[in-house]
Amino acid sequence: MTGDEDLPPSEEEADAMNVDAALSALIARIDPMPPEVARYAVAAFAFRSDGEDFADLEWDSLTDAEVLTRGPDDVRMLVFGPAGPDGIRVHLGLSRTATGFEVDGFVEPAGHTEAELLHDGGAVRRPIDTAGRFYSDLPIVRSIRLRLRGTGSAPIVTGWVALG
Repeated sequence: MTGDEDLPPSEEEADAMNVDAALSALIARIDPMPPEVARYAVAAFAFRSDGEDFADLEWDSLTDAEVLTRGPDDVRMLVFGPAGPDGIRVHLGLSRTATGFEVDGFVEPAGHTEAELLHDGGAVRRPIDTAGRFYSDLPIVRSIRLRLRGTGSAPIVTGWVALG
């Protein structure tokens, strides 16, 4: 702490704060944030805990036009990461079945011991083998999120992904 936080803002800082406040008010009047967006934003921050590292969705075969022309229509590939100090990446293959989804997961580098697949109906926990692989069956669900746990490392979590 420098003690500067107790000093009044300089004239330049005060002008910048006034401009920021005016712009915020103008945007709120012209293009207000829909209430559901505010609810989703608050829920996203509330769901994440301080002790977790977040793995962003890097790639989704559903949105890659080249991939859509190859392979069966009922398989979707997702890649999350990098996360944590080791740059963890998670590869998920989701195959649609008559009763839900088959999940084929790969964590690199290996080291986490459990994958928890959270979905809109609950959660499924599966062990991760020493090569970083895990498998699971899921019921028909609308969305999923993954949480990886391991010994000596912070949990890795992904955002929610809509499955359709």
